[in-house]
Amino acid sequence: MGAGASSQPGIPGINVKISESVVDFGSESSNDPSTQGLTVPGAGGLGLPRKTNLSRHHSSRRRRDKDILRRDSSKRRSDKPITIQVKQGCPGIDISNSKLQNIAKELFQRPDIANVRWMDASYNELIEITGDIIKLVSLTSLNFDNNFISELSDALATLCKLSKLILSNNRLKVFAPTILQLQSLTELSLSNNKLNELPDQIGDLCNLVCLYVSHNTLQSLPVSIGNLRKLRILDIRYNNIRTLPESIDNMSALERLQAYCNELERLPEGIGSCSRLRVLRISSNRLSTLPVSLGNLVLLETLDVHNNKLSFLPDCVCELSGLSELHIGDNEISYLNDKISGMKKLQTLKVNSNGLQCLPTFLDSLTNLRYLHIRNNYIRTLPETMNNLQNLLVFDAKNNPIHFPPREVWERGLSAIKAYFEEIKRSGSSRSSRLKITVLGSEGAGKTSFIHGLTKSCVKVDLEPTAGIEVTRWIPVEDPNMAFILWDHSGNPLYDSTHQFFFSPGSLVFLVVNLHQYQYQNAESYQDCVGKYVKTLRQFGGESVIQIVGTHGDLCNANDISNKCDEIIRNIQSDVNVITKDFDHRITKAREMVELFQRYQKSHNHSEVESYCAPSPLSPSATEDPVNDVVEYIKKVKVNQPKFLSNVPKVCGIGEMAGIKDFRRILFKLTQDKKRYPTVELFLPRSWLDLEAEVKTLKEGSLVPVIPLQNLIDIAQEKDPQFKDKDILEALLYLHMTGEVLHFVGIPGLKDYVFVSPTWLIDVIKCVISPALQNTLETAPSSDSRMPREKMTSLWDDFNLAQDQYSLLQTLATAFGLWYPEQGGYVVPTLMKHVPPESAVEKVATLKGMTGALGNEVQYHSLPSNEYQIIMKFLFPHNMPKGLFGRIAVKCRKHCGQYHYHSTTCLWAEKHGVSIVCLNVTNNSGGNCLTLCTRASKDKLLPLWRMLLAFLNEIEELLSQWQGLLFYRYLVCPHCFLANEEAPFHFLGEWYKANVNRLPEIVKIACPVARGAVRVHLKLLYPPKNAHVQPTQVSESEIQLVAGTVSEHWTLLANILGITEEEVANFSVSDPTDTENQLIAMLKYWVDLRKEDATSEELQNALKILNKITSPSGEDDQTERTETIAATNKNELPTVAVNL
Repeated sequence: MGAGASSQPGIPGINVKISESVVDFGSESSNDPSTQGLTVPGAGGLGLPRKTNLSRHHSSRRRRDKDILRRDSSKRRSDKPITIQVKQGCPGIDISNSKLQNIAKELFQRPDIANVRWMDASYNELIEITGDIIKLVSLTSLNFDNNFISELSDALATLCKLSKLILSNNRLKVFAPTILQLQSLTELSLSNNKLNELPDQIGDLCNLVCLYVSHNTLQSLPVSIGNLRKLRILDIRYNNIRTLPESIDNMSALERLQAYCNELERLPEGIGSCSRLRVLRISSNRLSTLPVSLGNLVLLETLDVHNNKLSFLPDCVCELSGLSELHIGDNEISYLNDKISGMKKLQTLKVNSNGLQCLPTFLDSLTNLRYLHIRNNYIRTLPETMNNLQNLLVFDAKNNPIHFPPREVWERGLSAIKAYFEEIKRSGSSRSSRLKITVLGSEGAGKTSFIHGLTKSCVKVDLEPTAGIEVTRWIPVEDPNMAFILWDHSGNPLYDSTHQFFFSPGSLVFLVVNLHQYQYQNAESYQDCVGKYVKTLRQFGGESVIQIVGTHGDLCNANDISNKCDEIIRNIQSDVNVITKDFDHRITKAREMVELFQRYQKSHNHSEVESYCAPSPLSPSATEDPVNDVVEYIKKVKVNQPKFLSNVPKVCGIGEMAGIKDFRRILFKLTQDKKRYPTVELFLPRSWLDLEAEVKTLKEGSLVPVIPLQNLIDIAQEKDPQFKDKDILEALLYLHMTGEVLHFVGIPGLKDYVFVSPTWLIDVIKCVISPALQNTLETAPSSDSRMPREKMTSLWDDFNLAQDQYSLLQTLATAFGLWYPEQGGYVVPTLMKHVPPESAVEKVATLKGMTGALGNEVQYHSLPSNEYQIIMKFLFPHNMPKGLFGRIAVKCRKHCGQYHYHSTTCLWAEKHGVSIVCLNVTNNSGGNCLTLCTRASKDKLLPLWRMLLAFLNEIEELLSQWQGLLFYRYLVCPHCFLANEEAPFHFLGEWYKANVNRLPEIVKIACPVARGAVRVHLKLLYPPKNAHVQPTQVSESEIQLVAGTVSEHWTLLANILGITEEEVANFSVSDPTDTENQLIAMLKYWVDLRKEDATSEELQNALKILNKITSPSGEDDQTERTETIAATNKNELPTVAVNL
């Protein structure tokens, strides 16, 4: 990152070295602030000439992890005697992973050296192969993988029996001529070197069966390679090869060709002569066509051509009847060839990220298909024949505008899709035409009057403004089969944070603008009337369609109407263009980063480059590449953005119906646009519509606004005994999305109930979130604006709530983040006063790592030497959703002891000696940064991580509800805030989410800002193994076990647990010599005193301290007994650093 780096967080970079279990890396950062958290190391202005496979460097990461293991001092074996070993009946020498810089001559002076058949010297630091190698006259296998060899000795040519030579991951720049003399070679590995070319004489190695030359800088292959008639495996991936020689048609024994990640623009026709070829991987090249002869490969089982430039699937591919895996994703294919139906053995089909408009109906002819991936296409309907794919196990259709089956069905996966089609087959289908319309707009926009005129065909000007939400069901006379459900959201800013609870993906949104109040050429007026609602809809995602509705046109002249409408559309289009360009910019930058790392890898020796992004402590098999994750995440957010209509209908707002009549005609025309509104007309299972009728009956009675789910299932199955529970749940999901009912399946405590009357629930919530109630809180304490419990209860007196309904509403309120209980009352974030509470400010001030906490910048300073501090950031380039901070405060309350909260700026909490500050800071660029700063003494590192993870998990759950929200996670470099760096380095913050074991050999990471001079312990960047496991309270059996082993030191243990000598005297038993009962009494007292804080882990740590005091040597019987006690803890919680 360097001294001149951007202050925006960047993705750390390159030039990683590993030594003594320390990861050391430097980074170059772009100074382009527009990236805002997606900075490309050293890639300023770097173009992206072609599509890039974002997982190209996974194999290099595997090599890196092996190198880490070999450099671990705990596993080096240089001090061990070298002996002859026998493997599979062959004597050999294994000196691998021994930190050897040269091989001792004594090894070759052994009397039995001539009998050695194999030698493994991999993972060392050898720079040459000694000439003494000639003494290994019987050698058939030689492995020098992962060393520093740059030249080969001529003595190697004397090994006439050598059949296997591994020289991968070294520093070879030239293909040594001595290799060409090894005529017995059957396997040769030269991968991960610096070879620019292969010699023309390569064809002389006529016995070669396997040739590995991947990860070099080869530009071409010699024509003579066609002479390798026995070659079965050819690995040339990760090079710069543009063409394959025509002589490849002579390689009739070839079974596997791996040529992906090159620059191939065409394949030779001779490829069809490789009749034994079974695996062909040519992805991430520049292929626009495939040779016709490819259809001759009758034995081919796997064909991978993804990430090329194919515009169609050629017939030659469909003629491969024996193919079991076909990968054609990331191309430009708009349809699937009909002849694909003949590929009866096909088990895996991946067509992600193409231009597919539909899936063919003959898909069911692929009877053996098990994995079908079609994500990131333009598919709108799924064929019913999919139900015949009985062997299909995985179906990935994410990021497609599918409307049949309904979204709430196909998003739930393959089983839901099959159940939907089966239910249609069982109960039949019926046409259902309905559309949910969300009506938004500022106060006084005329939403309520507009809806009244639209649905009643008459204008009424004295209507009361909407409070909260009003729901209207409208069946127009023009089309009695069509139903509109209009959700009128109040324009009062108090309700802004509750809108998203009732949004639905794919709905039509009327954004109503009072053209009379709207001020032309006034940016603030645009934001208040239009901009803030567009932003909310964009963050929610769901591919909604927004229609601007202008009202009060009768109070404006024609010129004003034209100017204002044009400006609104112009501003909206400008916002859309800016956001779209920003998404494309971020995707391009991330791809450039991958390209940069690949180029860096090819131009530097492997020993100097050990990582290609933030050095992940996770094994590559346990987590995806973080750069790839970023790209896929941005693409997903981009797809979920809403769409906008370009016209602004004029609607007269006072005393006239002409404009509304025009709008009715426009509305019906819009709903007939099947491309834009595909979900308006659907064919649903008849059983679903019967269930809807039952719900309407309950709703019209007004006696049962909420019903237990099981009761509704019983009612449905009484009419239709064959209506299965899972199919009823699918039907309820559809009714929830259309606004007919509310069923919150993702919220524990609510999923077992169905709100058959959504308006009833809305009325209940309005009692709490209302301007009138806000006024009554003026007398509340200024520190937290707490609402007394009796006041909250009295709000619902008119509803005659049953006890179970009251408890249900409490659960809902907490889940929605509307309020939380606090000391006999409730704190309602939406009603909080916008004044920073003094108590929170004081607490922030005591946390010395932050100053200016309530301003626009957060600065980092030093902290006491006996404390740790971890800082996590969520960066929102396009603003954080309104009300999110208040919901975070509600959701996190249960994880804290002391708690101080201010609705828009900060909260402070403490528990178990761990302090956490959560800040909502506005960036200079206009976005938001949510910062969590956690601090505790060094002996409380595990509780620190547990509290931080508890907050992070709640935040992640809330953020998952905003499908169109763009944000990044970062961990601030601990060294940078200690050194008071103006531009602290930011690590990718994805690590904490992965609940897998990291490589134990990596313990420290060098700070890039310090250029390797300072190393940061990984425990401050990655949570310990069991940080996700919450500690359990001490049980009675644990007390008995402890009492039977360490009773003689019970007073010392009491002091360690924080019990004073005066308190110890209070529970002395009658017999002073009965130390076991003394200890039991003491531990029970401790449990009563600490309550839920008296955990097994706390007791375990106390016992470890007792060990240190009573058994300094760590070898006596008492230590052994105490360690046995610690091992009995069911959680197997790790030990934390303990200081007496």
